[in-house]
Amino acid sequence: MSENPVGAGGAGDDEQNLRKFLEEVFGGQLPEGALDGVDLAALARQANLPQNPDQLRAAAQQMQHMFDSAGEGAVNWKLGHDLARQTASGQVRIPGAPDVVGSPGDPSPTPEQISSLQEAAHVAALWLDPQIAVDMPARPLEVWSRGTWVHRTLPRWQSIVEPVATYMSGAIGDALAAQMQQLAADLPTGDPRAMMERMGGTMFGVQFGHAIGSLAREESGTTDLSLPLGPDGTPALVAANVDDLVRDNQLDPSAARIFLAARELAHTALFSAVPWLPRQLFGAIEDYARGITLDLDALDETVRNLDMSDPQAMAQNSPEGMFVFTRRESQERALVELATTLALVEAWVDHVVATALGDKLPGLEAMREVVRRRRASGSPAEQMLTQVVGIELRPRRVREALAWWESVTATEGVEGRDKVWEHPDLLPTAEVLSGRPQAPAAPADGAEDEAAVEIPVDFDAELERLLSGEGDADAPREDGIGGVHPTTGGDAGTSPGAGADPSDDGPDADGPVTDGPDADGPDADRPDVDPGTTYR
Repeated sequence: MSENPVGAGGAGDDEQNLRKFLEEVFGGQLPEGALDGVDLAALARQANLPQNPDQLRAAAQQMQHMFDSAGEGAVNWKLGHDLARQTASGQVRIPGAPDVVGSPGDPSPTPEQISSLQEAAHVAALWLDPQIAVDMPARPLEVWSRGTWVHRTLPRWQSIVEPVATYMSGAIGDALAAQMQQLAADLPTGDPRAMMERMGGTMFGVQFGHAIGSLAREESGTTDLSLPLGPDGTPALVAANVDDLVRDNQLDPSAARIFLAARELAHTALFSAVPWLPRQLFGAIEDYARGITLDLDALDETVRNLDMSDPQAMAQNSPEGMFVFTRRESQERALVELATTLALVEAWVDHVVATALGDKLPGLEAMREVVRRRRASGSPAEQMLTQVVGIELRPRRVREALAWWESVTATEGVEGRDKVWEHPDLLPTAEVLSGRPQAPAAPADGAEDEAAVEIPVDFDAELERLLSGEGDADAPREDGIGGVHPTTGGDAGTSPGAGADPSDDGPDADGPVTDGPDADGPDADRPDVDPGTTYR
């Protein structure tokens, strides 16, 4: 079927076709006159729309179906899954999105690829086992296609991005509901929040689906992002992506397979042995999402400047300029926590893999550097996901975290190093990794007084001296009238300021007071003891 470009012989018909397309997409909800003055031909070219009437009609029906099947959730996952599978196989490209990378198509792993990768995993497990104190994965390495990677990781992606989509749609819907009252135009009726959630489900389904499908063409395994994306306890590698990585970086194939398998096994072992770790990582993402708010001042400024009588001017206002999200302090803390934990995971894996393979695998440093560059710069799909979700899934301070793990291993050994993962409070903070001093915590009431008490250097010797009765003659005694008998000789004993009884009468006045330590000693300035107080 030949295409009929807009402006080539049937401009009026083309304009009418585009008008029908937009009206059908929006289900007849466009206000009357909303498209007057809009250059629909330019709009179609910018949107990469087909310009043949039959293709336009089919596209309109497909888009209307997408809106109708949005479902109840914040993301249309049926649409997202279908689009991710098509993107992973290279069958679809979203206009304006970066080109997908990798070899063509989505070939199924060959028997030779499966055998070589599983053999590499067996060797990697043998070399890793003595270098880590956590159990190696019980399940054998699986070898996947790109489409399988999409299907098996999608449940994890739902837990990552759905909270963000939910709060983002709600924030936009609430803001629109507040702002629509200020518009004098004839706008479609209905609940703006419900409308935004319905439209957002489709929008996020398209964006997330394309981003996840693009990642399926780039990631070697299920843990390249230092997140446990695959099924629990199941290491896996994508055969086509492993081959692409080897070819693009001119690596030794056998060594690279062992290296990548070792990284996948180490990640999987850590996430399986430390159940709180995945919860903390995904919890930090949800903590970030929970605080999403829309900058109402920016939206108000944009809406106030809209000329509802000039559709062309309205078309030039992009959603990115209208919807500006602000971060709260709690969100910043969640992002710092996420980046720090990702760095500790990545550095731990790098450390144990380098230790286990260091003297056995040629070209190890070159392969480590390839991974470091990929993690530092972020792939095109990672960058796309960051733009959609608003979160960088890249670790920060990996080199500092690696140095920290190496120092812990040097002093505590493998067992001591891996015991750090027993509780999140044992992990270093971002301040510790950066070398910045942490501000001391404010002392509780009375803590200053306790801190001022001096403990004898040799506490055991002092305790033994007390129990043996040594120094009894120097110990303070009651004077019989509620005071303390002096323990020092000379004039100090008769000084009223020393707490002495001038009459020296009392139960302890049987004999002379022996000369004790010099009056300027440690007890000279001690205040009188309150008989009702117990001192420690």
